[in-house]
Amino acid sequence: MESLAEFTEFLRPSQRLDLKSVALTHILGLTGSSEGKAAILSHDNIIVALFNLTTDVHHVVAKDAVLCLINITAEEDGALKVYELAKNSDPPFHIVCKAIEIITDENAELADAWTMVLSNISRVESIAHDILNELNPKDILKMVKAFTKLDYNKKKNKLDYLGPIFCNLTQTGRGREIICLDKYNLIDKILPFASFQDSLIRRGGTIGILKNICFDPVYHDIILRDPDDILCALLYPLCGPEEFSDEENDMLPIDLQFLPETKTREEDPDLRKMLLESLLQLCSRRKSREHLRSKGVYEILREYHKWEAKIAKNKECLLACENVVDILIKKEDEIGLDNYKQVDVPQDVAEKFLKEDEEYLKDL
Repeated sequence: MESLAEFTEFLRPSQRLDLKSVALTHILGLTGSSEGKAAILSHDNIIVALFNLTTDVHHVVAKDAVLCLINITAEEDGALKVYELAKNSDPPFHIVCKAIEIITDENAELADAWTMVLSNISRVESIAHDILNELNPKDILKMVKAFTKLDYNKKKNKLDYLGPIFCNLTQTGRGREIICLDKYNLIDKILPFASFQDSLIRRGGTIGILKNICFDPVYHDIILRDPDDILCALLYPLCGPEEFSDEENDMLPIDLQFLPETKTREEDPDLRKMLLESLLQLCSRRKSREHLRSKGVYEILREYHKWEAKIAKNKECLLACENVVDILIKKEDEIGLDNYKQVDVPQDVAEKFLKEDEEYLKDL
């Protein structure tokens, strides 16, 4: 698109403000469609010009430049192109360092916009690996502080997208290690946000972190540690106001006993499903299964299933719940193995199970 290439002249930092603004408005409009983004991604000079304008002295220009990057990096191909171009441009544009610098600046006006850029590019697993190699522990500690202190940003940026950023980083083994290491104590700082009602994004990012950790058997002992704070973070959103018998209550972690009549369950079905999938992963080892039974997980899911079947009626959540319950209601003699993850399931059998699940969902 030859006419698009001509816009580079108007996107120079030294260009007049009115010309920069008009050119940026046009580019920002193009990023709203797939065709427009594809056109921009074919013009490296345009993207490099956007990098340079993110630090423009005029706030409106810097803001529009960052908004362009948010839209361009929304899909994986755009995220990869922007990240690689930033790394290989001359001079390099250190997009990760720039994002973290602004995100952790208490007075930054564009902190929320930059969290969205970093969230977009860190969704790509290969980039997540690079980001962790680029960061030092102080950077991560600053980000966690910004995430956990609700009034951190003095310009009223909420920084909710730090949750998805941490979730993206825990796609990697190194990310899970950093979050779970006692040295940093980061998991304890993040846990309360699994039930944070003021932001679905922050809540979802936190639950995503827990899910990624649960999918790694290395951390199951940490998740099921005493006290039951991590297990409670997984179960609390699934709990309602139901009353249990005295015997059942005694099994439950103290924080899940005698919940008030006003207690509601997680409203987002995708997050409920993630929590249930996390619990399923914790059922892989006999030791963990026995621990879950002893903590009343079956009893909680029994009541949850009634609610899901009668009130929420989400088929995928019902199936995810039944997958966990089917394991917990069995005696270990019936299961007959210590670790499900060590079972080699043939491809044809795995496909059969998937088809059965699909048929089950249709029948619900």
